[in-house]
Amino acid sequence: MKIIRTDLNVGKTASGLDMYCDLSLEQRHLYRMKCESFVGNLLKWMRIQMGKTNQDDYWDGNSTRKEISNITSITESGQDIIIELDRYHEYSSVEHDLITIQGVLGLEGLNGVYFHDNAIGLFPLDRHSTYKYYIRGIVPHLTGVWDGTSGVSMAAKYRNTWTDRDYHLPINWEPIIGMSNQPVKASDLCLPGYFKRGCTQGAVSITSLITDQESSKFTLSRPFTNMTGGIRQIKEIGIMSGDYRSAYMLMARDVLGAPISLGDTSTLSLDYEIISMIENFNQDTDANGTNGGWTESFMYILHRIANPGAAHNWENEFHFTAGLGGGGTGVNFNVDRNLEGWQFGVRVGESNKFVSMTDTSLTPENAEVNGVPHGYGDGELVHHGTHIGQLVVDDVANEVYFPIERIFENRGATPITVREIGLFGNKNNSLNIHPHLLARKALAPVDQFTIGAGETAKVTFNCKAIV
Repeated sequence: MKIIRTDLNVGKTASGLDMYCDLSLEQRHLYRMKCESFVGNLLKWMRIQMGKTNQDDYWDGNSTRKEISNITSITESGQDIIIELDRYHEYSSVEHDLITIQGVLGLEGLNGVYFHDNAIGLFPLDRHSTYKYYIRGIVPHLTGVWDGTSGVSMAAKYRNTWTDRDYHLPINWEPIIGMSNQPVKASDLCLPGYFKRGCTQGAVSITSLITDQESSKFTLSRPFTNMTGGIRQIKEIGIMSGDYRSAYMLMARDVLGAPISLGDTSTLSLDYEIISMIENFNQDTDANGTNGGWTESFMYILHRIANPGAAHNWENEFHFTAGLGGGGTGVNFNVDRNLEGWQFGVRVGESNKFVSMTDTSLTPENAEVNGVPHGYGDGELVHHGTHIGQLVVDDVANEVYFPIERIFENRGATPITVREIGLFGNKNNSLNIHPHLLARKALAPVDQFTIGAGETAKVTFNCKAIV
């Protein structure tokens, strides 16, 4: 069986989804930086949305109080630290799996993620009472003295069963800032130095989605004013979803090249440009090589979810759906939906016309053709079920990836030459689920392949983020 594999990139310059940030202090532009770090949560969410699979753990806010709580007391008890909060994460039971301690100043080594499961992490977490937690054995690893006024805690419940509740989406993306220069990891769940207490976080604004042939982009902006009475050294920036029902999921994090001194009452503004670009954009695939990537439909979904005005609803749960016809999605195949499973997921076609960001079909010069159809005769391919593979979060290589793959079988008598590959999924914000072109690659002659009579080929899109 032939095996064909191509990447759909996140975080690679001029090749797929990418991000830049403009930083301004007191309305004076400081610099524009290339962001490196959409963290693992982004691809984890995309994978879950594409397949609705009960495999990946996701942060859920359905039955857990996920509000951000201020730390009111930090005391030593032998080798343990006791953290007291101003608001409980649960009143009596423990329905969360972890808490994150963020933004504590003076007491070095405390900020981080702590799990109730003693097998995870170096320092186990135990519930002391409604508002208090033990972090076991951490005292010898701490230095300094807490300043008494900084630090917050957030809780999260991990689930791996897809429920019928609408609490899974990381909506309302919010830029945030922090004071830690810990190296970024693909598995990061928070900004360790999150600057929330004493910081006036302004309203988030978002531009319209702007698209041309080569790119599609939008900008998220937010101001931050220091009201602590002292100077704060800003060392990290990021984006997290801003709704407690998705547990304030971290989507991106970057450490600045040099700290920014934010004086009392001074304002730092972030303008995040989130952009998707066609890889090797050109007007002649035969002459200039394979080109393609995520399309405007993909960016349309990100823009809708990131919008500060986005609201949870059941229909949003089917964004990106691409696993129909294999892997299971929970989508109902009622006759009135008129859904064909083969139309979702990986598909192939015979046109290598250059990819434009605005493409909505395979065979773009004839959208009614829209690639090779499913079938058993000449000019058709049997589309076996799309498989959405395991998510890998690799903190050593600092990358995250998962495959979307499908086997095609030619039961006709004539060979079919594949000159393009597409990924189809849902983008509608309603129960009117429909396959839309989320990504397309046009193949240069050297990358094209033929599926002969009686042959099969496995075609894979590898969704990959480089952190």
